[in-house]
Amino acid sequence: MVWDFIADFEGWGTWNPLYIETSGPAEVGRTLRFTVVVPGLRPRKARAQVYTVVRDELLEYGLTALAGMLKAFRYVSVEEISPTRCRVDNGEIMAGPVGRLVARSMGHKVRNGLEAMNLALKSVAERKWRGRPV
Repeated sequence: MVWDFIADFEGWGTWNPLYIETSGPAEVGRTLRFTVVVPGLRPRKARAQVYTVVRDELLEYGLTALAGMLKAFRYVSVEEISPTRCRVDNGEIMAGPVGRLVARSMGHKVRNGLEAMNLALKSVAERKWRGRPV
């Protein structure tokens, strides 16, 4: 159930407070385009390449910014706990010459955005599970 929302990248903008506009298929090698709203920062348009898609388990994508000085690797993983429960991990790893600096200066804001995304994902998946409109 949760994976349906993760794999539908183009639908993220309908439920996701972090990625408010999204386009592109969640397919390996494809480009995702999005507008990201990190809490406390202005909305930013970006593009990322999809690295890994393992159905019901893992989506990995990444981007390069600041003329290659910053590399961001993002992931959403799903672990089934029982037929009706799962654990979702969602994170970002910043690298490159300024990765550590950017992580220190705005990492807490990114973390808040990722947490908001997970809460929204939980809410929309639970509504669908209960048969309520999404």
